[in-house]
Amino acid sequence: MKNLYIAFLLVLPILYWAQIPVIETPDRKGGFDKNTQVVLQKLSIETKITGGISTNIITMVFRNKSSRLMEGRLTFPLPEGVNVSGYALDINGKLRNAVPVEKEKAKEVFETIEKRKVDPGILEKVEGNNFRTRIYPINANGGERTVQITYHYELKKTGNDFQYFLPLNYPETIPDFTIKTSIFQNAVSPQLEEKPDGSFNFTKNGNVWVAETHKTNYRPSHNLKINVPQNDSNPGILMQKASDRSSYFLADLGAEAKERAKNPANRIAIVWDNSLSGSKRDHKKEFELLNEYFKTNKSPVVNVYFINNSFDEGKKFRISRGDWTELKTYLSQATYDGGTDFGQLKPLREDEILFFTDGLSSFGELNLVWKNPVYTVAASNNANFNQLKFISSKTGGEFLNINENLPSKEVKKLLYEPLKFLGVEKDAAVSEVYPSLPQAVSDHFLLTGILKGNQATIKVLFGYGNEVTESKIIHLNADSQTITDWEISQFWAQKKLNELEIFEKKNKADIKNLSRQFGLVSNNMSLMVLENITDYVRYEITPPAELRQEYDRIVKNNQQFKDQRVSDLMQRAESITANLKAWWNTDFEQREKIYPKPSGRQSQTDTTERERRIEEVVMLGYSAKRAPNSIATVSSSIVAESAVADRISSLKGSVSGVNVSVRGMSSLGDKRKEIQESVISKGKISTFDVKSDAEYMKLFEGYKKPAEIYQTYLNNRLDYQETPQYYFDVAQLLFKMNDKKSGLKVLSSIADLDIENEELYKLLGYRLKQEDIFDKELWISQKVLEWRPFDPQSYRDYALALEDNGRYQEALDNLYKILNQTYTREMAARDYGIEETIIMEINELISRHSDRLSVKNINPKIIADLPVNIRVVLNWNKDDTDIDLWVTDPNQERCMYSHQSTQIGGRISNDFTGGFGPEQFLLKKAVKGKYQIQTNFFGERQINIAGPTAIMAEVYINYATGKQERKIVVFQNQKDPGGNRNGILIGEFEF
Repeated sequence: MKNLYIAFLLVLPILYWAQIPVIETPDRKGGFDKNTQVVLQKLSIETKITGGISTNIITMVFRNKSSRLMEGRLTFPLPEGVNVSGYALDINGKLRNAVPVEKEKAKEVFETIEKRKVDPGILEKVEGNNFRTRIYPINANGGERTVQITYHYELKKTGNDFQYFLPLNYPETIPDFTIKTSIFQNAVSPQLEEKPDGSFNFTKNGNVWVAETHKTNYRPSHNLKINVPQNDSNPGILMQKASDRSSYFLADLGAEAKERAKNPANRIAIVWDNSLSGSKRDHKKEFELLNEYFKTNKSPVVNVYFINNSFDEGKKFRISRGDWTELKTYLSQATYDGGTDFGQLKPLREDEILFFTDGLSSFGELNLVWKNPVYTVAASNNANFNQLKFISSKTGGEFLNINENLPSKEVKKLLYEPLKFLGVEKDAAVSEVYPSLPQAVSDHFLLTGILKGNQATIKVLFGYGNEVTESKIIHLNADSQTITDWEISQFWAQKKLNELEIFEKKNKADIKNLSRQFGLVSNNMSLMVLENITDYVRYEITPPAELRQEYDRIVKNNQQFKDQRVSDLMQRAESITANLKAWWNTDFEQREKIYPKPSGRQSQTDTTERERRIEEVVMLGYSAKRAPNSIATVSSSIVAESAVADRISSLKGSVSGVNVSVRGMSSLGDKRKEIQESVISKGKISTFDVKSDAEYMKLFEGYKKPAEIYQTYLNNRLDYQETPQYYFDVAQLLFKMNDKKSGLKVLSSIADLDIENEELYKLLGYRLKQEDIFDKELWISQKVLEWRPFDPQSYRDYALALEDNGRYQEALDNLYKILNQTYTREMAARDYGIEETIIMEINELISRHSDRLSVKNINPKIIADLPVNIRVVLNWNKDDTDIDLWVTDPNQERCMYSHQSTQIGGRISNDFTGGFGPEQFLLKKAVKGKYQIQTNFFGERQINIAGPTAIMAEVYINYATGKQERKIVVFQNQKDPGGNRNGILIGEFEF
């Protein structure tokens, strides 16, 4: 039985509005139960503050009280403009700092090492301003792991004070709790507006104010809110010296937020994101913003539009004397459902657009068709700030962050034209100043850049539109303004990164370079911790400082720890193609039926039957079920396959149950049409629904109308809102009733359940393919490829989606990429045998669409005409999972992993005992009768938010011919690991 691990989700909204971690563990249905087995054993929050900026270090110790090994996953949002700049994981009892690694490489290395049961750690940025760390392993029976995260944050300003705020509303007792706050270079005592308990007070130590408390078995009952008086003796400029006579500077301009009147808009469009994730926005704050707005703009015409997986026009409202009650009631009654597809946005004619959304387009790419000013409004922790800023800046609008700022202040951006920072006058001594784009001025406006030399004077320009109306002079002096032990360079790098990521695609190379040099997590770079020095060498990852000397010694001495990657799969592809040609050119004809042998009687056929089985193993060259996927096994199988054609030639004659004759190889040069027609047979595919065994399915019994099903789904969704299978099963019901619109809305909601989750997206892609919604299948598969370019299955899914969309050359090119890439040995072993499926799909494209394809770059040794009567391919959406394909022919002979060829010529590909599959069954010429297709769930190593494993069977007759037919079966596994193994019937062929 395979080892099982459970991934737990830690929601960690830290920082300005932050909350202490809340841990949940997925249940077996794909939802979450409150976790009692993985506990937050220790929490330490250390904050250093100076001049309106803070550096924050969060240290968490997790204890696993269960008897199972676990992988931990923590996902947390950060405020606008904040990035993680430090990550550490305990290795052998000591915290080890992470180093920056390209995001795709970091994920590949993590999963490769994880398969060796070694301790890696990774922290990456996912969609929006959300961050995720994966930790493996957390040992059973009291095992502990320590995680430390560092970030830099600009404090908010209230009046003349800066304010630090940390909610401490953790629902459970924390065994070991420490909080420490240090405020530097401030003459006046900080004021505690709210504190955890009476022992938390500031005392002065030199020029530092320090407050701390340490508690055991503690449950905080109050938040922490500190007002830090602005230091009049400090001009608001902080500097850090760097190499080459340079310094990084950070200047608080002390600018006053101003605005001037503008003509109120007469016609307003409110675009309301009512996708499933839209329900998580703070609608109270959104209504506060609108209430403030209509106090001033009292009589506009408002048209309401809704965006989820579709774009729909709502009602029109005429506001009179600022009374927007009817509009508020209408918005309050919005139904939140479906994924988020910004590709559905339509042109609008109103004067201005107010776009209420989190900016996360989970079901389609942004298509910015709006030309009129768009004011994007964020009222959610999990917002894509850069996307929202991009939309507003491209259209001449403004970005309103009412999640962090008061709606009464942000509303001014709607009603007035704000004073903007327009740039700085050029000065040879100053470079890389950020922000560099025009930006509305706030009360705490920070400017950062690089000074060459010791001193400079900067003229900062402000105005409205492109008109400069005022300026401000700041003086930089590296000798007097430099502070020690403070990473001003990190604040500079963070501001530069935020601006680069607004136009991410254009700035990808610059983002990687900046993230690598300053250790910032970005959309392109992650932070990674490895356990062994040999792993840093093997994967060519420069280690942290404490390991650098040993790393350099190993590299200098050329010790052989470098990862021996599998350079490509082409050699195996050539051998498998030869194997498939030999198999295809072999005629299998059924002889007389073989009856059961009476017990105790020696049959003369025993020997010949045994010889036949041996020949099958030689001919097909496959390893037995559960055999170790070692490199030696791979090599020996290649040798076996290369000998197949010669071995078959020696089989002239017959063995028990099979007549074998071999065609001349020259027949392969016959016309493709003749080859296809020689195979085509009239047949029929029947597929069967795999009914869900979930308890909630009883709720829908008796309903015969789609509207009744949909309303019942909405009425009960709260109980299953984090359970993907609930949406999947309800969508199945609606599709079956031919309500494609409602079915797609419910199905697409799955995309809003989690961020950058390839398992959920694969599930979506399977079901979209089944419903012939090919444009969305293509977008979904492309996203998975972006996240997991090291998986051959990602390229395959994308290629097949391209084929579904009629983009045949791109499909061929992406299938061929699979055979030309390099893979880690672990990944190559996991996917051993995938070449057979890819070879069939490459040749199907060439066979059916040769007139529209260029094959000049395709290795001719893998091109072959291989049409077949029957082809079945089984795919699944989870790594470390084993699903088996069974096909039983009319003679009741079952082709499966332990019996890989049949008397009539059926063959099944290599058994995938881990990874995503696929497994493939082929039969060139079907005999008359009925064939059954079954799947058998062998086991999985994980239970997580994606719920039960999703399985897709692609079922074909007359594959790679002009008469090709396909049906798709998609379902989520209904059996628990270790349950009965009778298989699930999913389809039948009849010839």
